[in-house]
Amino acid sequence: MIDDGPPLVDEAAARWAAAFVAPTRRADPAAVALLKADVAADLPAIDAAARAWTQLGADLPPTTARVVGRSGFVEANLTGLRGVFEPLRARLERRHALASRVLGAQIGALLGLLSSKVLGQFVLPLGASGGGQLLVVGPNVLDLVDEHGELATDIRRTVVLHEITHRLQFDGTPWLADHLRSLMDRYLAGSRVDGAALAEIAPRLPKAIAEVKASGDLSPLLQTVLTEEQAAVVDEAQGLMSLLEGHGNASMFLAATDELIGDPDGVREALAARRSDVTSKILTAVAGMEMKRRQYREGEAFVREVVDLAGITGLNRAFVAPDHLPRGDEVSDPAGWLARVEG
Repeated sequence: MIDDGPPLVDEAAARWAAAFVAPTRRADPAAVALLKADVAADLPAIDAAARAWTQLGADLPPTTARVVGRSGFVEANLTGLRGVFEPLRARLERRHALASRVLGAQIGALLGLLSSKVLGQFVLPLGASGGGQLLVVGPNVLDLVDEHGELATDIRRTVVLHEITHRLQFDGTPWLADHLRSLMDRYLAGSRVDGAALAEIAPRLPKAIAEVKASGDLSPLLQTVLTEEQAAVVDEAQGLMSLLEGHGNASMFLAATDELIGDPDGVREALAARRSDVTSKILTAVAGMEMKRRQYREGEAFVREVVDLAGITGLNRAFVAPDHLPRGDEVSDPAGWLARVEG
């Protein structure tokens, strides 16, 4: 990554925007201490269950996790994004200060909204090399007790299992993080940020947005705002992200034992309800989160069918090399993907 000037994201503006949209609140220290102890006590068994089912990361050191507040979640993600936007530097140089503040405010607002919703996350440094870190967002997890009672423990463990699966994907597959970073670089390198691009796109936006609302399909909007180069990257990334999220989702319910998760059906219903609340609807509007929901849903169906057809060994062919990753159109054709990578 290039790093030869002031950062392209004004992190002070990002912190201000995050605090504005999602003010932090002080949690009960005793409840936080108990949560940290519970997460630490649960980790070995959840880590073992994830490794046994995924058959990834057998030689990795034990998984660790940090319980953080909402501001800690924002900070970890800002750190992970440092350097990501370097491909835009040359095109923003003349108005760098303004662009930096605007970009910081936009990212901060999004992270602030997410910080009030997300229960856990494996944060990968997308702008630099290195491993990620598993976060549990304490205030949101503590709120689960008021919302779901005893089911809160099952929900927490299920979310941690999902995020540990992401850790095993990236730390257990040496090339995967760099591949994702290269997709980000190519996406940003193919973007247009000049005024002429905005003037060209603006007249077509109302029709595209109307089509999205009518059909629920984001394709008309993506075709309008993305360059040809970006569209190609998005198609490639869709296959990868559907695999990663579907793999994580499937592991939540296929890897867990009765000792770990007592009521998997209740957990699935609770998580589905969270995705339908007001905050989720806002995130859908501002961040294209519906695409991520599709990745969960369609990716899980892909993973489950591949496992049914060829077992975990067949699924793990996806982690052999970049050209083994499912393409966008292969997510709905698991048998076709298997035939390609096995052939």
